Parts: sequence; C-alpha cells; structure tokens
Amino acid sequence: MKATKELFALILAAAMVLSLAACGSGGTAETIANAAPGTAEETVSNKHYDITLGTAGTTGTYYVVGAAIANAVNNEAPNLTVVAQATNGGVENINLILSGDMEMGFTNADAAYWSCYGGGSGFYSSYTNPGDVRGVMRLYESQGHMITTANSSINSYADLVGKKVCLGPPSSTIPAMSIAILEAYGIDVEKDIEASYYSIAEGLEKLADGVIDATFFVASAPASGLTSQAVTTALKFVDADPEILNKVVETYPYYSVTTTKEGAYPTMNTVNTLKIYTEIVCGANVPDEAVYQFVKAAVENTSTYVDAHVACQEINGETACQSSAQLHPGAERYYREAGLIQ
Repeated sequence: MKATKELFALILAAAMVLSLAACGSGGTAETIANAAPGTAEETVSNKHYDITLGTAGTTGTYYVVGAAIANAVNNEAPNLTVVAQATNGGVENINLILSGDMEMGFTNADAAYWSCYGGGSGFYSSYTNPGDVRGVMRLYESQGHMITTANSSINSYADLVGKKVCLGPPSSTIPAMSIAILEAYGIDVEKDIEASYYSIAEGLEKLADGVIDATFFVASAPASGLTSQAVTTALKFVDADPEILNKVVETYPYYSVTTTKEGAYPTMNTVNTLKIYTEIVCGANVPDEAVYQFVKAAVENTSTYVDAHVACQEINGETACQSSAQLHPGAERYYREAGLIQ
C-alpha cells in the first residue's frame, strides 16, 4: 500500500512539473494547434502576423502598387506587418510561396491558375500537379508591349525574325505572353530569333545601348521604369494584328485583346496588344486570420493608396474577389461577410 502511495505521488509530481513547464513556456494546446509554419505567426495571447509580399523589380508596377498596399495594410491592421519585397517577378514569387519562403506575392492570372489547379504544359510545365497556392485579390490589368527604338526597322512582330529580342525576365510570367504572341505569328523563338531573358530594367538598358533590338514589357501603364526610359531614349511600341491576338486568346483565355492609347507613354502611338490581370496569391498554409485582415484592410482602404499608381484606381471589392486561383479561406471569409460573393 505504501509503495502504491509513493508511486501515485511520483506520478502526480511529474504531472505538475509538466504543467508548470507548459505554463512557463507560454504554450497551450490551442496555441500549438493554431501555429503555422513559415514566418506568419499566430498565438492565442498575441496574434501578430509577419507577411512578406513579393512584387517584382523596383521599376515596374508590381513594386509600386505592392509597396502602397503594404503601407495601407500596416496602417489599418495593427496585428499585421507587411513588407513589400522586390523580386524577379510572378514566377519567382510563386516558387517562393511553394517553398515556404514567402507568404504572399504578386503574379498574373495565368500563373495563379496553373500553380493552383495544375495541368500546366509548355511554359507552365512545372505546374503539372495542383499546388498549395491560393487566391487573395485580383488587382488590375497589365498590358504587354514589344518595344524597340524609334529608328528601328521593326514595325510589326513579323519584323522580329532574325533579331535579338528580350522576351522578359526568366522568373516572371512575361515570357509566356511574348512567346504566345510570337508563336501566333509563326515565329519559333528557338530558331527564328536570338532570344534573351533579362529583367525589365536590364532589357530597357540593353535596348538603349543597342545590345538587343527589342524587349517585351508587361505592366499596367504607365510603368515608371518605361516612362523614364522613354524620356531619355526615343522608343517605338510595336503594334499587333488584332486577328492574330484573338487566336492567342482562343488558346489562352486568361488573356484579352486590348488597346493602349497614344500618350500612355512618351512618344507612344496607339497599339493593339494583350492584357492580363495581376493578382495577389498566397500559400495555402498562411493563417486564415492573417489573410482575412490583409484583404479587409486592402479592400476597405483603397482611398489611402489610390494615388500611388493609376492601376490602383482599378482595385475594388467587386473585382478583388475574382481570383483565378481557388480563394484562400481567409479571403473567402472576408468576401462573404462583405456580401461580395455568395
């Protein structure tokens, strides 16, 4: 009997030690259950979330708009700290999200769709299987432009045969659009042109220096980097045949035919081209509350960043909820509460 009592006392003492250790560490079963991997952090006693928002190069629209949204969210959502991070673009952002090294990122509708649902081929062959990418917000439309110098003999996409052409940054979705247009013109990018892949800024610099003959650029007009380059270098924007562009849209329905009007950039003539929507996506494992607070602050406070770039004028709740990827539960929760989706 004495041995039994001593054994019970030892068990009780051990249980008390474990209980005190748990209290001392600040951990609870609920805290552990709510914890999420990565840098997004959630605790019961102090819910704070650190969000890295991948954008693109500092000369493009992604970075300008991303920094403006991050600033607005930081001001309106005290439990969030959002840092807009310059990257190589939408593809790199998705790869960083999938690897767990980034919570959110800008990308275009094509990459958002394929990286979420899978089934991709060609340029999107790395997205064969469904991935843990979820939709946060649709933002604005971006236009694609093939740009050359004003004194160039290039007046149409057909004239690019035999030329040195930058198709866009290698870690972005820009080459997908440029290749789609060129292929619709019957141009094989591996045989008919001397293709290169530079960042947006590098492409413009090499065009100005005569290293390449043309460079492809996708951004919401006016993009600051392109505007600055157009001031110092006389540029020509290559027009595309609407009938050929419609063939591209038939194959890739996330593109649309559009017209960029004269004056959008210095020396720009009116041109036909393609557009695609820019979106913010996130990892499926980012805590619901973090995404909810981000979307709520970004959608309800557009007036605080609408002047950051003309593209911000397009951001609103009615279109923000129309992501090409499956909505993250936190984003879906906000859009339902706001009556924006059923």
